[in-house]
Amino acid sequence: MGATEKKLNGSSSSDDHDAPDSWSVADSEAASSVVLRPQKRLLTRLFPRKLPPIPTPEERKPFPFRRGSILSDMFFLWLLPLMKVGYMRTLEPDDLFVVDGKYDVENRYRTFDRNFRVRVEKAKVQYLKKKQTEPTPVELARLDRDDVLEYSDFRYPKMIVFWALVDTFGWDYSIPILHKFLADIANGLNPLLARALIAFVHKRSSGMPYHLGKGVAYAICSSFLVFFAGINIAHFFHSACLVGAEVKAVLTKALLDKSLRLNSRSKHQFPPGKITALLGADLSRIDLAANFFPFILLLPVGLVITLVLLIVYLGAPSLAGIGLFFLTTGSIAYGNRPLIKFRKAANKYTDARVNYIKELLINMRIIKYYSWESPYEKLISGLRSSEMNILLKMQVMRNFITAIAICSPTLSSMVGFVAVFGAYGLKGSANVFASLTLFNLLSGQISLFPVAMSSASDALIALERVRDYLQASEVEDEDPGFHELAFDPNEEHSVQIKDAVFEWTSYAEKPEEKITDTAVPTSDSKFSGLQNINLDIKSGEFVVITGLIGSGKSSLLSAIFGVMPRTQGEVTIRGSQLLCGAPWIQNTTVRENILFGQPFVLEKYRRVIAACALTSDLDLLEAGDHTEIGERGVTLSGGQKARICLARAVYADTDIILLDDVLSAVDARVGRHIMEECFNGILAQKTRVLATHQLSLIGTADRIVFLNGDGSIDVGTVEELNRRNPRFVHLMGFGLDSKSDDEEDLEEEEILPEVPSELMKVRTTATIKSTKSKKSEAHQYEFATGDGVLIQKENRSEGAIPILLIKKYIELGTGKKGLFFYVPLLFVVMICTTFCQLFSNVWLAYWTENEFPKRSQSFYYGLYVMFTLLFVLFTVFEFCLIVYVANEASRWLNIKALQKMVHTPMAYMDTTPMGRILNRFTRDTDVLDNEIAEQARLLVYSGALISGIFIMCMIYLPWFAISLPFIAAIFVCMINFYQASARDIKRIESVQRSLVYSNFDEVLNGNETIKAYNMEEKFVNKGTMLINKMNEAYFLSNSNQRWLGMSLHGVSAILNIIITLLCVFHVFKISASASGLLVSYVMQISNQMIVSIKSLTQLENHLDSVERMCEYALDLPQEAAYNSQPPHVPPQDWPTTGRIDFNQVSLAYRPGLPLVLRNLSFSVKDGEKIGICGRTGAGKSSIMTALYRLSELDGGSISIDGVDVSKIGLHDLRSALSIIPQDPVLFKGTVRINLDPFSQLSDDQLYDSLRRSGLIPEDEIDFVKAKKHDHKFALDQIVENDGSNFSLGERQLIALARALVRRTRFLILDEATSSVDYETDSLIQKTIVNEFGKCTILCIAHRLKTILNYDKILVLDKGEIIEFDKPINLFRMKGGIFRSMCDRSKITTADFQLSNIAT
Repeated sequence: MGATEKKLNGSSSSDDHDAPDSWSVADSEAASSVVLRPQKRLLTRLFPRKLPPIPTPEERKPFPFRRGSILSDMFFLWLLPLMKVGYMRTLEPDDLFVVDGKYDVENRYRTFDRNFRVRVEKAKVQYLKKKQTEPTPVELARLDRDDVLEYSDFRYPKMIVFWALVDTFGWDYSIPILHKFLADIANGLNPLLARALIAFVHKRSSGMPYHLGKGVAYAICSSFLVFFAGINIAHFFHSACLVGAEVKAVLTKALLDKSLRLNSRSKHQFPPGKITALLGADLSRIDLAANFFPFILLLPVGLVITLVLLIVYLGAPSLAGIGLFFLTTGSIAYGNRPLIKFRKAANKYTDARVNYIKELLINMRIIKYYSWESPYEKLISGLRSSEMNILLKMQVMRNFITAIAICSPTLSSMVGFVAVFGAYGLKGSANVFASLTLFNLLSGQISLFPVAMSSASDALIALERVRDYLQASEVEDEDPGFHELAFDPNEEHSVQIKDAVFEWTSYAEKPEEKITDTAVPTSDSKFSGLQNINLDIKSGEFVVITGLIGSGKSSLLSAIFGVMPRTQGEVTIRGSQLLCGAPWIQNTTVRENILFGQPFVLEKYRRVIAACALTSDLDLLEAGDHTEIGERGVTLSGGQKARICLARAVYADTDIILLDDVLSAVDARVGRHIMEECFNGILAQKTRVLATHQLSLIGTADRIVFLNGDGSIDVGTVEELNRRNPRFVHLMGFGLDSKSDDEEDLEEEEILPEVPSELMKVRTTATIKSTKSKKSEAHQYEFATGDGVLIQKENRSEGAIPILLIKKYIELGTGKKGLFFYVPLLFVVMICTTFCQLFSNVWLAYWTENEFPKRSQSFYYGLYVMFTLLFVLFTVFEFCLIVYVANEASRWLNIKALQKMVHTPMAYMDTTPMGRILNRFTRDTDVLDNEIAEQARLLVYSGALISGIFIMCMIYLPWFAISLPFIAAIFVCMINFYQASARDIKRIESVQRSLVYSNFDEVLNGNETIKAYNMEEKFVNKGTMLINKMNEAYFLSNSNQRWLGMSLHGVSAILNIIITLLCVFHVFKISASASGLLVSYVMQISNQMIVSIKSLTQLENHLDSVERMCEYALDLPQEAAYNSQPPHVPPQDWPTTGRIDFNQVSLAYRPGLPLVLRNLSFSVKDGEKIGICGRTGAGKSSIMTALYRLSELDGGSISIDGVDVSKIGLHDLRSALSIIPQDPVLFKGTVRINLDPFSQLSDDQLYDSLRRSGLIPEDEIDFVKAKKHDHKFALDQIVENDGSNFSLGERQLIALARALVRRTRFLILDEATSSVDYETDSLIQKTIVNEFGKCTILCIAHRLKTILNYDKILVLDKGEIIEFDKPINLFRMKGGIFRSMCDRSKITTADFQLSNIAT
């Protein structure tokens, strides 16, 4: 028994038959490895020293809310055990409660989906009735189709998502509405007690008879009402936030599910960046609006109670103040209309910014190769500045409205009291200050009204965007002409296509604002579709599809698979089928990528990895098939990605397997092995359809399908096609010229790029293994025992938010004038605002008591009006100042994070999931943009007001100061106890949210693969699980705040009873007016304390986003200097010749890792063409890494034209080099953008590069210039995401054109012709010879014959130079590595002579 078999047979039985569920096991494994981290806090000595353990999955408890006693729910006592644990040590995810049952997002989503569909059906019926059409099932189904023109104007109702959410969460949301209603009633009744209490104090201070018990009863009842209102406010916010969190979770799942059903039109309409913006920003705004919507709904309740009592207390003249209040409230509501326009405008820039950031992250390597960091940085920074300019206008307007709203009760009371004074004077302090209490309560009612209105308007826009996405057309479930039947061994054919026509849908758009750089799309393309297709494929037959690039090979496979739209004819498929197309790699282990949810069966798995030539690759990896491979397979070569995806397809074991160019990225010897061992071996009994341009590998095919290039096909054997099809004969001519490539063996396996070397074992020997030995290696390979971890765990801070971080945030917001200008200015404005607010009412007390009898009444009301108006002015200035600082800080923090991100090393990018990064630039950025300023405003205003009230109480009641230290101690202890767990919970929630983003991003990128394998349910379930994990922390973060709120309401009730009893017992001789003044404010101090503490805790939570952005803006690892610094600035015309000198170059990818290049010394003369070859892991790609400085050297130096490249800037270095990579990268936009993304060249230059690359024939170039959309490669031709509307070969030619545009002295070819047919390969080689004749060329070879005519060959082994000389000289070295390669490839001296002649 082989080593592999022994190793795997020793594993558990579950490993033999069950697919490992990586995300379900990860948590328990992580929990077992977590070290308990004790924390020293203020009250640590009061707690046991023994730290509580992390519960196992079985010990974890469900979310307890509404599952325990009434008292436990009422006072949030169920939180105390968890908060105790959080106070003693750092909380871990497994410490939190499990979200299940009612709160499980799956259960909630099913209800929402059902309600949404019901409303959609109603909308369809109503629409058809308006069209006077009978709403039959057929007509209802037609409404969902794109091709029914008469129904093209059908849209879901504007509020359909809102009403579906009401149907789903209506009962749950009625609970917070009820709590808010009870709180409003309690707050409305309290002024009645205040009036009675002031009247009691007036009697006692005037010497009139009084009953002390009544005064005490008034004080106790007043405090009880304050506490009762506080309890209801706390539960209102808790329940509303809980519903908001559930709504966000349900809509997140809805977006995820929808993304797996979008058709091609919808994918064009909603690119991944736009969907990510929906997930990150829009859903958060809907969540926020749910918290405040009851303030709008129940505003009339509080207003009616307050206004009726005002009329009773002050009489008819008070209607003047009430009228002003209503006028102001109406203006506030109307003022939100411009805010909606601002938000819509800002959303366009947000979508564009996120789209470009996502494009930047996906294509970071190619952007570094081409030195496009600065232009991308300027582009995204420009979008960011435009976005923030709009947001600043919106926020200034919003805060102006908020300031007017907060000041509105004060202004109204001023008008009311002046009107009453004009009518019959201010008499009766009880009525005046009871009315003042009402106006103060009115202030509480109205202060959050603008926040509620603005959040509601933002949510309305977000709901419309979600509606548009949910209405996006989906892949049709059934095509009447596409028949999928079960496999029938008695039927001869597995695939039958009869008289079929297939056409891709093209999309025409109107040009948009120039914020996305997206040009007008195309009209006609060279390949318009497949015409009159008749094709029968027998069961078990091996059919090869071939043709020129762009002729429709991939399209024919898509047509068979049912992806390409069928417009005529019929297709019949018998058996299960699978399309293995563009390689897509999950961010998980090699084994998980191959199994892809299938049960693990040892023997089958072993045969698959052997047949797909993966044995040696797994042997090189530290943890074997348990090694993690990075996001999108960044740690793998193109060949390794292709073979892992092939192994996944083979392991899936379907009846029909469709293979799209899976051999393009592998060398000929590996390709032959796969052909023999996989296609004609393990898959011999399957129906196989292979699309390829490698004509040398099709000899064993039963039949050939040749694409003629005009949409038609020709089917037959090689001999039949040779007899009747001149185009096929022409193409085969190039194949015959390259026939010897079939025998080439440059290396046994694929090139390992930079990052895999980090995971590779340190080898002392390396041998070239034959194909025969491979067969036995699969049995001898022993899976490694290393952990294979690549993706680093996300950092999670501990303890308080550092003061220095807050200082840095404020410094960014204050700009040139600095911290020491804006902070004192804000402090002065705060004092002035609070003083004017409080003193205006103190002056009212003086007025009612006629404190200065020698002064006229105009003196009193004049100063009263003055202080009131100053209060309004200072409040507006205070709010706008806060907004400006927050806006600037957010603007620059995001831009600085982007600047750091653009220049971070590739090693960091390869080990960091994209979702983690996008989380910073979407959700965290949205917090900085919209939420921090709001919470800071609330904190500053309410905190200053509370301080002012306390000072006022101490002035009037000095004994009150005695209680303040005790109250402060209680206050500090509660805050300290709360913050310990709140910080950890918020940070856990941020990390879990990143996982949700990463999974969503993975689904968007792997959409086609997931659907091809019918794995939608698996990824949706994974998303559901991750959303629930996020909600475990999100729910608790909300509950934690409410526990603190409940505690503070208790403190405020104590304050209330202290103040009122001091007034009742007349401890200090104060007037009834002064008592009324104190009572009116102390009754609102509870709400102000709640607002201030809620804003403080929310602000601290939001500062977690600041902390995470600062991590990127300040602490990301950085590459070397981007621009050259004196005295190392290279000459302006550098490089002039093109000479390269490697001097004792050594390279390791990171400190502590083994060297991948060892003391390399060689020189390349100007204009020389160097071919680089060697065995697996020899260091070929590492030379490119060293040259581009993607990793810095460990020793030695590299010089270009005598300039040490380590001393110049990366921009100067990389812009001097051109590269044509193995995997061509195209950006969404147009052909123009892909050649010249920053508009630096003329159209003539760009068209010239397209002509020289062979994309546009020379005789058509003038016609294409005249009619810019009539050719597939016209400059304004649209390019979809990842260039999906071009074939792989076409993308390779565009990459060639891009290199031609750069006109550098150096060209690096990284297997650049691996994805094209032989005719195109010949064209590229001629182009390289003709267009880059004077350039220095380094070519990592894929086909040995392509480098025979090069000036020199560099042979590497284990990072060292083994051979370096002219090809013919190396060929004459018997026993040399290069000679052995040539011998196996049957290359003779004649081949060199031919190549020399060609040269």
